[in-house]
Amino acid sequence: MPRTLTAVQAERLMTVVTGILGTEWTPPANPAWPVAFTNEAAASELTLYPDRKNSRLVFVLAPAYTDDDFGHRQRYAKYTPALTGHDTIDSWLADGDLDAVADALAVILERLVEVPLPERAAHPDPLGTERDLLAKHAQELAAHASSFAAGLIWSQPVADDAQRLATLARDLAHTATRVDELRGYKNPRR
Repeated sequence: MPRTLTAVQAERLMTVVTGILGTEWTPPANPAWPVAFTNEAAASELTLYPDRKNSRLVFVLAPAYTDDDFGHRQRYAKYTPALTGHDTIDSWLADGDLDAVADALAVILERLVEVPLPERAAHPDPLGTERDLLAKHAQELAAHASSFAAGLIWSQPVADDAQRLATLARDLAHTATRVDELRGYKNPRR
C-alpha cells in the first residue's frame, strides 16, 4: 500500500527532529499529524504539527499525559520557514530542503525541551480553572472547524485538519468530563 502524502511529510520532519533530539526521545510508530515524541525519563511529550493557516510549524511540550496535569503545564514554540519555491507548508514538508533548517529547529527544540516546565500551581478554584480551560478548548475547536470547513469549500486537502479536529475534540471531551466531575456528576452524559 503506497504511503500517503501526509505520512511522507510527517516522516521527513520526524527524521530531522529525531536527529536533533537524539535517542532520549521516542518518535511515534506511525507518522501522522500531529506527531508526538515521548521522553520516558523526563515524563514529557513533544507534539509537532503544521499550522497551515500561518505556514509554520508548531511545537508543544507537555508532561506525559496524566489526568492531574492535562493542559496545565504546556509550553509552545513556533517556526516559520521560508517557503521559497513552494506554495504551501505542505509542499515544503513534502519536498523542501528540511536539512537546511535543521540548525534553526535545533535551537528552538533545545530551548523548548531544556527549560523545565513550570511547577504545577495549586488552584484555589479548580472548577473555575477547568471551566476556563474548557472555554479555551471550545474556542480552539471552533477556529479549527472553520478552517476545516473552508478547506472543504475550496477543495483543499482536509484529512490532516480532520485529525487535528479529532484531537481537539478528545481534549474538549476530557476537560468537559473533568468539569462535570468537579460539579459532582458521577456519570456524565455522553
